[in-house]
Amino acid sequence: MRSVARFLALPAADRRLLVEAFVTLVLVRVGLRLVAIDRLRAWAQRMKAGGDPVDRTAWAVHMAAQRLPGTTCLGSALALQRLLSSNGHPSELHIGVARQAGAFAAHAWLVCDGRTLIGEDEQEGFTQLLAWRAGGGGGQGPGGTGPA
Repeated sequence: MRSVARFLALPAADRRLLVEAFVTLVLVRVGLRLVAIDRLRAWAQRMKAGGDPVDRTAWAVHMAAQRLPGTTCLGSALALQRLLSSNGHPSELHIGVARQAGAFAAHAWLVCDGRTLIGEDEQEGFTQLLAWRAGGGGGQGPGGTGPA
């Protein structure tokens, strides 16, 4: 009940952003299971005009992801890229790999305006395989060169 009270106490713009973040995360999770990644990627990168600030949008995705069990770094990064793109903010979704405790590990993080907004804590030690740009061109290979 306390969560509902906190939600209702938020400004209307933040409540709307949280609802959009939840819906987008659910759509991404369903899309990752049912749709080709290229199609999901194109949807996430579709640029539109909007006015939601980058920081509040990232906050909303962080909050929604924390409350939606099973949300992955890739799901969060794709959802944030979609919401940023739909508000006219270019971003780059990075995917990298690493060996951790002898096993293969993958991680996704999202960069906007030179700042890592999703996956910042875990990206250290991962070698970037590719980056998908929204609002600044197509996907890039390691180091930002070549096709993905």
